[in-house]
Amino acid sequence: MNSPRSFTAKETRFQGRYQKSLLNTLFQAYRPAIVGTLFFMSAGFLGRIALLGNANLIGYWADSYCVASSEIKCRALPQFLQGLTSSDFLYLLSATTLLGFILTICFRVGVSRLSAHAVSRVYDETTVRTSRLPMSFFDQNPAGRVMTRFSSDYNNVFRIFGGPLAEFIGLIFDMLAMTILITIASPWFLLFWFLQAGLNFGVYRFFLPSLRHARRETALRRSAGISHFAESVNGASTIRAFDRRLIFEERFAKLNDDYLSQRQHSTGIFVRFSFAMSATTAAMFLLTGLISIWLVHTGRLSVGSIGVAFAYMGLSANILQSFFEWLGQFEEAMTGLERMNEYMRLPLEQGAKLPFTAKFKTGHPQETSYSPTQILSKKQYGAPIDIDNLSMRYRDDLPLVLEKVNINIKSGERIAVIGKTGSGKTSLIQSLFRLYPIEHGSIKVDGVEADTGQGGIDLNAYRSLIAYIPQDATLFLGTLRYNLCATENLPDAKLIESLRRVQFLPTEATDAEYLHWLNYQIEERGHNLSIGERQLVCMARCLLQDAPVVVLDEATSSVDPRSEEIITRATEEFFIGKTQIIIAHRLSTIRSCDRVVWLQNGRVHRLGPPSQVLKEFESTELTI
Repeated sequence: MNSPRSFTAKETRFQGRYQKSLLNTLFQAYRPAIVGTLFFMSAGFLGRIALLGNANLIGYWADSYCVASSEIKCRALPQFLQGLTSSDFLYLLSATTLLGFILTICFRVGVSRLSAHAVSRVYDETTVRTSRLPMSFFDQNPAGRVMTRFSSDYNNVFRIFGGPLAEFIGLIFDMLAMTILITIASPWFLLFWFLQAGLNFGVYRFFLPSLRHARRETALRRSAGISHFAESVNGASTIRAFDRRLIFEERFAKLNDDYLSQRQHSTGIFVRFSFAMSATTAAMFLLTGLISIWLVHTGRLSVGSIGVAFAYMGLSANILQSFFEWLGQFEEAMTGLERMNEYMRLPLEQGAKLPFTAKFKTGHPQETSYSPTQILSKKQYGAPIDIDNLSMRYRDDLPLVLEKVNINIKSGERIAVIGKTGSGKTSLIQSLFRLYPIEHGSIKVDGVEADTGQGGIDLNAYRSLIAYIPQDATLFLGTLRYNLCATENLPDAKLIESLRRVQFLPTEATDAEYLHWLNYQIEERGHNLSIGERQLVCMARCLLQDAPVVVLDEATSSVDPRSEEIITRATEEFFIGKTQIIIAHRLSTIRSCDRVVWLQNGRVHRLGPPSQVLKEFESTELTI
């Protein structure tokens, strides 16, 4: 017997260099504020020059008291400093310090704010694209893994780009400014500065592969734990009912231990990296001191130059070490950004387009102008559906779940679909909504097909032709009004009318009571409503959509008798004239349908009047 195929995709493990598209993503994130970013960076660089340049001013002040001898060299002051008294030097130092402080504050605040907005744009654009990914993506990627991208990875990115990025860039400015200022103080020390920078860079490059690998592994281990936690929360009632808490707790503990072990391993690598940086800096500082003594005694440096150079070399030790440590943090942020960038550039589902408001150019199809989805067949009667030679599979390496299905449904006809579990009922509905690509054949609603790259109408416009009442009612966090019409501004009177028709409240309930319920806060997944109430909300939502085709997917399977009676009446009264496709749970609810489609192994086994098909179906003693 062949082992079952794994349907869950493996987590992406980036190796080596970052993706080439990552730089493009960063550019597009900062593009709206590129002028402001350059302005604040210029201010920051000038600010660092002003603050660090004070060491040069102090060196010139020291040289102004220099008395030449056979062993000590006196340095001539620049023209603009000649004749200045100690008080003048003090005023100049105060002015440059104040100017540097103001420019540095402007730089830090400005770059931090612009960077926070830029990262938010990445988050928003990633969300837009992820919401339009194929259903197969969500089938193969656990919810916890997707949540990690939008929580942990985003936090890693925002933690650096939202503020500390200015600190990191400031260190780069410090190194550039010190290169210029050390050259002014004494070109001799420029050699030591480059040597120290080169040695620190060598240490960083030596540790870079292990640091990068450790950070990526840490992110992956965290993802596994979050996925398991989300799975446990969703299945909490089943876990308790079968007394499997210990198994799930042990698995979570193992995943958490793996994550903590990886975290400790990453910390150990970082500690060794910091120690190597400190040791390199200490060795260079000793070497600089020894050679400086020789330079002074040979008359190659002045006293003031020695003081300036040592000030910079001492400062450079902290700057270089801080820079490469921050570079490690920046690497972690880039790893998170890389993982979000992967989602941003995945192919969209067939026929999907990015909205006109999407700002990032990622090669995906995009609406050319703002054109809100319109229901193409806004009418009281139904629409014909033509399913021609339809074949579909969920993935290329999986078998067909629908094969050569041919069904022609007339406008206003009520069709029931029956069959045992795995016969293809749900797959037929998913094909109708074009949630998965079809391999062969076509589906036309009211004579039009969804545009999946070969002509047809907009995918969202196509789907607006079909209203859907699922087996498990889907509600969202928000008010009841929001759950009834999330994308439209419908008057309260119309919302109340739809709720009254499905008898959401007792028949004697007033409009004021219904108005109060419209503002009622629905909890996540509608947990503060009963199963029947949730289904009635879905029914009211379906009435408001007023689509020509209505699909009921075993809508009465889990509701109470009252709700079942209302839903059954809806198929006979509320949706009269609409084309209805009813996935049957109880055979008694479909005897009044016009025709019945019996699916078996993904094929149409029988298609005809209920009296004929149901009689044969029941005689086989199959259950649905």
